[in-house]
Amino acid sequence: MNAPTPIAAWVGWDWADQHHDIFLESADGKTERHRLPHRPEKLHAWLKELGQRFQQRPVALCLEACRSALLPILLEHPFLRLYLVNPKSLTRFRQALRPSGSKSDELDCQLACQLIKSHAGLLAPFVAQDPVTQELARWVGYRRDLVHQRTALANQLTGLLKLYHPLALELLQNDTTTGLAANFLLKYPTLAALQEAPLHRVRQFFLGHSSRLTEGLQDRLRHIATTAPVTTQPHWNHPHSFMACALADQLKALVHRIDQIEERIAVVAAQHPNQPLAKSVPGAGPALEPRLMVALGTQPEHCASALALAIRSGVAPRRVQSGNTCVIRRRWAKPQFEHQTWIEFAQYSTFRCSWAKAFVEAKTKGGKSYYTAIRALAYKWMRILYACWEKGAVV
Repeated sequence: MNAPTPIAAWVGWDWADQHHDIFLESADGKTERHRLPHRPEKLHAWLKELGQRFQQRPVALCLEACRSALLPILLEHPFLRLYLVNPKSLTRFRQALRPSGSKSDELDCQLACQLIKSHAGLLAPFVAQDPVTQELARWVGYRRDLVHQRTALANQLTGLLKLYHPLALELLQNDTTTGLAANFLLKYPTLAALQEAPLHRVRQFFLGHSSRLTEGLQDRLRHIATTAPVTTQPHWNHPHSFMACALADQLKALVHRIDQIEERIAVVAAQHPNQPLAKSVPGAGPALEPRLMVALGTQPEHCASALALAIRSGVAPRRVQSGNTCVIRRRWAKPQFEHQTWIEFAQYSTFRCSWAKAFVEAKTKGGKSYYTAIRALAYKWMRILYACWEKGAVV
């Protein structure tokens, strides 16, 4: 086995929106400082020169974990060995060495360099996922952001309709998250507009949006003519109806974009090697399947075991021990979206898997809270999926 190539230099990087402070220490002990503007061409040029200077030998680079445009720039240079450190860890490292509380960008990048040079063995290097996983991760993350925006708009719209047009909520069965709700309010923004329309036109509107004319809907439609308005005063109805239409416009565009992003997620997910495994698990569905593919990834070195995966995602609890005292607590610091993926999947699996349902019932009967039982179930599923993932099998 070939011996690993020794590190040629250590770099501490403190990034900002306008510029980046860099502290570099080479293997021969020489140090230097740089300040680079936040421009991709300048950063690429400096990194290319750095690679040529050290003949493409490994250079360890430490920076705060972030979602800025800096990471894809660094990944373009394969000689870099990246260490993405939690900002809280760097802050506490600075406080340990500078108890006075002094702080500056120049100091932070120097301490980041010292951290990676002295304690690299205690830190896990960053391993980039394959391009399909990276793209899928961004699609599912942005879908969740759009869904959150849709929920916020729907809640605002619901509160507004309660003030001046409660019959609309009754006809929509309190679901204001759909394109049907947006189109209904744009067509019938007030009770007066709804009562002026012929009943068969309103019925055709619902049929045109793929709604079934159930007995309950027919009964609600018959109540339109006899419903009394909250008030007939224009100074109350006009501003509220205008705002309802403004929210409906936003909701309609947002629903369309969510449909588009779900189509793109399906296309990218079909190319992912973990799709057969994700489709085989009970309770995942179209929304959670691609998120499970991203959570597992395709790089075995990214997570050495199911326990490492549980720790990384925050599903595994943490142990706080001092002397004879030992307390098991949940992890507060965790990647929230990845944690929610496993928790939501475990919860939905209880509806489709009798074993999962029995597991949660046994835990709750034993005195555990529902959330603790679901988290324990998530860890069980992690071990199952990790074993299948390692062996290339399905559930």
